[in-house]
Amino acid sequence: MQTQQLTIMRKVILILAALGMSFSIMAQDKFVTTAREAITKQNFDEAKENIDKAMANPETNGKPKTIFTKVQVYMELQKVDKFKASSPYREAAQALFKLIDLKPDYEKSAVDQYCLIVATYYYNDGVRTNNDKKNYVDAIDLIKNVITIHDLGGGKRFEKLNNPLIDTMVANSYMIIANANFYLSKYDEAVPLLVKVKNNPITRSPSEYEILIDTYNRLKNSTEALATIQEARKNFPDDVTIRNYEINYYISTGKQDEIIKKLEEAAAKEPTNGDIQFNLATTYLGMASPKDGPKPANAAELLGKAETAFGHAVEIAPSNALYNYNFGVMYFNQAVEFNNAMNAITGTSDADQKKYDGLKEQRDGLFTKSTPYFEKAYSELSKNEKDLRGDDKQTYKSTLMSLKEVYARQNKLDKSAEMKHKLETLQ
Repeated sequence: MQTQQLTIMRKVILILAALGMSFSIMAQDKFVTTAREAITKQNFDEAKENIDKAMANPETNGKPKTIFTKVQVYMELQKVDKFKASSPYREAAQALFKLIDLKPDYEKSAVDQYCLIVATYYYNDGVRTNNDKKNYVDAIDLIKNVITIHDLGGGKRFEKLNNPLIDTMVANSYMIIANANFYLSKYDEAVPLLVKVKNNPITRSPSEYEILIDTYNRLKNSTEALATIQEARKNFPDDVTIRNYEINYYISTGKQDEIIKKLEEAAAKEPTNGDIQFNLATTYLGMASPKDGPKPANAAELLGKAETAFGHAVEIAPSNALYNYNFGVMYFNQAVEFNNAMNAITGTSDADQKKYDGLKEQRDGLFTKSTPYFEKAYSELSKNEKDLRGDDKQTYKSTLMSLKEVYARQNKLDKSAEMKHKLETLQ
């Protein structure tokens, strides 16, 4: 009898323990029910308090119903001014990720809609952080969540929705992350993202090609830079910045025939672009008077083309000090060559004197030609003499030196002395 009674007692204890567990779960489930009721009545504090209790309890925090309720509550809190500043949608997002990982098909239609809404919140916050605060690190962290949502289920979760919004947000998200990495000088990380961006019709644009080209240049990858330039020119043949990248590439590699070809093509398309004419002029001038090696047989022809292009440049932009200074330099340097030839004459015969006089006439004529361009550069730069910096200040200094020399050659000693004084007092 004693043994039998003892067995019965064990069964009763087990049953009571099971009942106790059921009561505990029911008590915790009550928090979920209360949270749902509270959010329906717009009792937001009560809804948050109850769902937080349910999520804090290990007996209920892993249940799909609890997690989904948290998503519902926190997405409602996102609409309330009192809670909005803390971005409750982000906690809702983490709950969504947990729910989808736990049970992908649970309330799928509603969960998918929440996912798209959360992605929009992350996207907008990321854009604001990127554009307004220039906080590229935080912008990347926020925007990455848009891509994470898009890639749920191996990127197939939202296929049936056929919603172009998510595709556009994701494309723009890659663009923002790519550009942010560029601005953070993380060029190796930026390259594959920039390639993805320029390959996507949604985000393909001249500006994205330009950033990619710039990135390759910073990485000193000239092969990829040229390939990207050529592709960009094909897709956007009239884009001025991309064209300039192409011209600069050929200038940096010293491929002068290609430079001239590209510049002449550009000049034909934009006859009123002073920069193109200026670049064309300096390229012709460099070809006519190479720093290393003898002058080419067609040096005179090249100088003539340089003179024409310089003329067009200053005609287009007569107040451009750089154009005027360099035009003056072209004549000045030619004058110096004639001066050197004069100094090389050591004989005293009539023939030597005649040759000397002929060279002097040409030299003085070139100095005279250079003068108005140096004077125009001086006139423009001297207006803001105290504020000149960098290249402008160096151009101003060179202009003063040139005028000092030219005026001395022309026996305008007072003007030469004035330029000398300007040089000595230039700070």
